[in-house]
Amino acid sequence: MNPNRKAIDVRTIPSLLSLLATLASPAAAATMAKQNDPASCITRPQLEALMTYALPSVLEGMGNRCSGTLAPNAFLRQSGPALAERYRAESERHWPVARTAMTSLMGQDMTGLGDTTEKAMMTSIVGVAIAETIKPKDCGDVNEAVELLSPLPAENLGRLTAMLMILGSKDSAPGESPFAICPAAKGDR
Repeated sequence: MNPNRKAIDVRTIPSLLSLLATLASPAAAATMAKQNDPASCITRPQLEALMTYALPSVLEGMGNRCSGTLAPNAFLRQSGPALAERYRAESERHWPVARTAMTSLMGQDMTGLGDTTEKAMMTSIVGVAIAETIKPKDCGDVNEAVELLSPLPAENLGRLTAMLMILGSKDSAPGESPFAICPAAKGDR
C-alpha cells in the first residue's frame, strides 16, 4: 500500500460511481425523466450497453475536468487516455443496443442521422455532462476510483455502473431518476 495515498471517503463512492453513469445534459435528463411512461423505460441489458458504450467519453470528460487539479503523475492524466482507448475498442460492439436505449430514453428515433452523427451526439453529451458534475475538490477521489476500477473490462464496468444506478434509483421518488428501468422480463437480470 502506498503510504502517500490518501484514504478514500467511503461516503463518496456512490457519487464517484454515479459520475461514471452520467449520460445526459440537464435538458436531456429532464426529457428522459418520464418515469410513469412505459415507452420511455429501458431494460437492464440496454442500460448496461449504454454505460459500456459511454465509458470512453466518461473517462475523457473526467480527465478533461480534472487535468488542472491533478498532479502530472496522476492516473487519469498518465493512463486515462490509454484506458479510454482500451474501453473504446471494447465498447463499440455495444453500440446497437446503446442506440436502442437512447432511442427509448429520448422518445424519438435518431437513426436517420446516421451512425457517425448519433455516436458524436452521444459522446459529446456524455463529456459535457461529466465536466459539469465533477467538482475540482473531488478530482483526487475520482482519480483513485478510476485507477481502482481500471483493471475491469469495459463490459464489467458498464454492468457494475448500471447495477449501482439501479440500486441508487430504487429509493428515488418518481421523476427523480433520469431514466426508468422496465420491469424485468422472465430470465432478465
